[in-house]
Amino acid sequence: MKLALTLTALVSAVSAANEFRAMAYNPKQLKTGDCPTVDSVSGDLEVLSKYTNEVRIYSVQDCNQGEPVLRAMENTDWKVQLGLWINKDDSVYEADKKELLRLAGVFDFKKHVTSVIVGNEAIYREEQTSAQ
Repeated sequence: MKLALTLTALVSAVSAANEFRAMAYNPKQLKTGDCPTVDSVSGDLEVLSKYTNEVRIYSVQDCNQGEPVLRAMENTDWKVQLGLWINKDDSVYEADKKELLRLAGVFDFKKHVTSVIVGNEAIYREEQTSAQ
């Protein structure tokens, strides 16, 4: 039901605006919760290409999202905003940071990465403060 409502809202919004600067994207498979593959991400990007050429993911490490997203973007004009997830458990951030650094050594971030977003959601959820 939530998915149907979300898609309905998206279609309504798209009817009003033909193109978005970027869209939040979770590459996990909706029905199964399976982690993404390069092929599944490529298929998603093909669908989304009608509306944008930039997505934001909230974690590079969770379910290994960063690598298949960046691989699917190779040889395309797609852009990504990479997120590092932060919550009360500092090891989650440390794992994301470690994966981000690994990905930076594998991929040309200048070509596809427009930003790295760290911690804003944790502040909104009041799990961390901006001083932390």
